[in-house]
Amino acid sequence: MEDDAPGAQGLMLAEVWPTGAAYAWETDDRRLCWASLAESGSSTRACASEPLTPPVKSPKGVVPLATLFTDGWVRLFAADHQEVTSATCDGTPLKVRRVGTVAGGARTLYAVRFTDYTTGNITLRLNYKGTTSEAPFSLGDIGDRTCAETL
Repeated sequence: MEDDAPGAQGLMLAEVWPTGAAYAWETDDRRLCWASLAESGSSTRACASEPLTPPVKSPKGVVPLATLFTDGWVRLFAADHQEVTSATCDGTPLKVRRVGTVAGGARTLYAVRFTDYTTGNITLRLNYKGTTSEAPFSLGDIGDRTCAETL
């Protein structure tokens, strides 16, 4: 557990709510970790077992990383070598939190929050070297609500 301590960058806030928060961090050996903590004393924590896991995509890519449980449901994901400029759910704008940068600047972490387990896809608008594109991001198949139903 001591080896899972945050590196020089420290903790990065993934999401905050009235009774707790969720964090991500990179260890000194470049493993990604995440945790959620609640006022009630409950917590969850996990770390990748190997550095740079999953591998950074080249030249670019979007990578799902973790699901964090808060007063809702948070998906932590990464945009490799690119920036998320916006997101939508069935055409409705969705708040995306920029969490921070890891992997020597190659990977930027982002989080989206829903009120409950959510299925389906959201659409990410991405910027890669001045070129804009869109990509679907799967929220997974756990739950019985779509993102439009949980906004």
